[in-house]
Amino acid sequence: MSLIAMFCLSTALLFTGCNTEPDPVDTAFIPAGEWADSFGGSYTITNTGVTFDDGFGYGDFTGTISGVSDFSANSGVLIIKITSSTVGYTVDKFTGVYYKDYTASHVFLANAIDESYAPIEKNTFDEAKNTFTVDNVGTHVTYWGTGYNK
Repeated sequence: MSLIAMFCLSTALLFTGCNTEPDPVDTAFIPAGEWADSFGGSYTITNTGVTFDDGFGYGDFTGTISGVSDFSANSGVLIIKITSSTVGYTVDKFTGVYYKDYTASHVFLANAIDESYAPIEKNTFDEAKNTFTVDNVGTHVTYWGTGYNK
């Protein structure tokens, strides 16, 4: 192969990323920051993880972000794999954290819960990806509250 052909091939691979699909965590929006509500609840969200405390002692978790889906109007869902929890969540299961109306200083955040207010958890990422969708926001979020401020 000529030197010019090798240069063209390596340049093409560099710019196309070898035609691999991007990881959704790398391409979707994440509402990163330290967020608190007026009731003592809080989320710390980074590009790779989430720490949640409901402020009342009924639910907390730390987890890694396994996937992100963007919806419209500055909203979406973070799919979290639980890595630790003292109450309410199961380690190594997946849950969803929905967000809407994001601005630089305010966002509405809500964990996926069922009609009895229990966390919705899934055993696999594929199950979580099929469950935590824009179509299920209305059944997974019963109350958005006043939102969270940075």
